[in-house]
Amino acid sequence: MLLSFHSYKGGTGKTTFLSNLGVYFAQQGQKIGIIDTDVNGPGIHSLFDINFSKTLVDFLRDECKISDIIYKPYENLEFYIIPAKACEEDITSMFNSPTQAKDKMLEIVKFMNKNLNLDHVLFDCSPGINKSSLLIMNIADRATIVSTIDVQDIRGTYILSNMSSKLGTKANLLFNKTPKDKSDEINDIVADFCKKLGTSLLGLITFDDTVARTWSRKLVIIEEKDCDYCQQLCNIAKKLLIS
Repeated sequence: MLLSFHSYKGGTGKTTFLSNLGVYFAQQGQKIGIIDTDVNGPGIHSLFDINFSKTLVDFLRDECKISDIIYKPYENLEFYIIPAKACEEDITSMFNSPTQAKDKMLEIVKFMNKNLNLDHVLFDCSPGINKSSLLIMNIADRATIVSTIDVQDIRGTYILSNMSSKLGTKANLLFNKTPKDKSDEINDIVADFCKKLGTSLLGLITFDDTVARTWSRKLVIIEEKDCDYCQQLCNIAKKLLIS
């Protein structure tokens, strides 16, 4: 299954969530690939401490082969990463048309599925409403929009959800970094918002100091798997695949 992850603004915890989610799936015996498509602000390589030579950008520019950009950070897990390096262009601007960009991305997916027999591919998309993010949303089987309860985030989430509907991609909403002391109030607000929007709610993840202390340098699903964040993530992971 192709799963894309989006947010209207940066700082929602999207990259941290999908990275921990991917490792969790791999820990359950699944074969997982993560592709960092946020070429304007890539961060996946930092979480996994990957020293790379070639990345997604190099392949898109026809400067290397697909096999040159796939990295396996853990010997004991069937878990693979395609990192990106920062550049001024977005993915679509590297090609003459959106169709060419889509075909190039699907070429990567087909290669990974054929040679690695993956169960799921997770795409980390650039924040905001932009051509690159919408391109990947259009490729994905399911899109997850990660938001905080910030008013601007919610407004942007509304737009992203509408875009997903127009593209024919099923979207789920995940609210992250919610305050523990206002969980009941927030649950009611979020449930009402999702009902009005007609979009499935994956769940809410409360703010966890354990995650904040990692400084985006390690994964709690490996280091602190019994923390509240990981327990909530595990419940959401099960719901994501059946929603």
